[in-house]
Amino acid sequence: MRHGFKVFDSDGHVVYPRDIWERFLDEKYKHRVGWREVPGREAYRPATVDGRYTQTRVTIHGDHMEAVNWTYDNMREKYGADVVDNGFPGDAVARAMEPEGIDIMVVYGPEYDMWIDGIDPELQAAMARAYGRWGEEMRETSGGKVLAAFPVPLNDIGRAVDEIRYAYENFGIRAFWARPNPFNHRTLGDKYYDPIYEAIQDLDCSFATHDFMGLNGPSAGKDRFESFTEWHTVEHPHEAQMAMLSMICNGTFERFPRLRCAYMEANCSWVQWWLWRMEEHLELSGAYEKPECTKSAREYFKRNCWVSVEPDEYLVYQTIEELGDDRIVWESDFPHPDSKYPNSVQTFLDLPKLSDESKRKILWDNTVDLYRFPESYLPSEFEEAVPA
Repeated sequence: MRHGFKVFDSDGHVVYPRDIWERFLDEKYKHRVGWREVPGREAYRPATVDGRYTQTRVTIHGDHMEAVNWTYDNMREKYGADVVDNGFPGDAVARAMEPEGIDIMVVYGPEYDMWIDGIDPELQAAMARAYGRWGEEMRETSGGKVLAAFPVPLNDIGRAVDEIRYAYENFGIRAFWARPNPFNHRTLGDKYYDPIYEAIQDLDCSFATHDFMGLNGPSAGKDRFESFTEWHTVEHPHEAQMAMLSMICNGTFERFPRLRCAYMEANCSWVQWWLWRMEEHLELSGAYEKPECTKSAREYFKRNCWVSVEPDEYLVYQTIEELGDDRIVWESDFPHPDSKYPNSVQTFLDLPKLSDESKRKILWDNTVDLYRFPESYLPSEFEEAVPA
């Protein structure tokens, strides 16, 4: 809590321990996921799957970490060597939330390792389950303050549904996610994924998309940019926009009217224009190409979708003016280099043109509505932020 505002961080992260797969993968798969340092370079988590790097040449061999002051030395200076070198353990993350006043956080990952282009479906499903085990440990060691969203292994639909149900029943997972990028030449509105959405809807859980720049696979901007400045500018919002477009125009929310879907870490100030542009094209050619869309893009959005706002995204007031303040959730993006930690919450509270009522909804109520966690998952007591 900060200045009387309860804070639910809809989207946070950790820097995963180097041995996450060694610790949590089933024994039969451990030899297939490795770690290969780049000679003479400090790369961000240079993991390999079946001998291939899970990130692109640019992020493995480039200097993006230096460009954004996010080398491991930078991280150690900001968060402490014990936190960084131990892979952001749950108790340390919970302590890091205290100066912000964050009461509960949902973390999204893993960024790259199980999404590499051409990954074996069996291995991908095993990695998803291993991540669920890590999430279970994180929840326990953080005292329930840090909960993991479960990565859905998209490669094989049967395995995906099995892992969703396993995570729900065995790890207590109530939030699921996938990258917004095309996977196996399918976008997220493809009917192939309908069993995933049906399972998540029937379990009354949430689904979200979340991008991470640098995947060894298809992603927006990869074909034309190499600098962090250019690539990161387009990657997150453009992938979220295309995922939303695919899901709305291909009838995902028509077929699954109770599905709750959030588009994370992509900003929110583009949404009103993007919905207008969708509606322009549905009006132009939708009757012929997308006849199953019986509602407008705006109607689907206001019923089924959420977007996240970053702490300093002052243009959020325009989205509220056009679409209201019910479908916006707040994210810290802790501990990524563009996070405003340890002033993420205060930065948002200082934004102009937002009422206290809107701030309260965005910081807490809307995220509670998106995730709809059991009451036992939510804090029963709230304490004011302590000084950093």
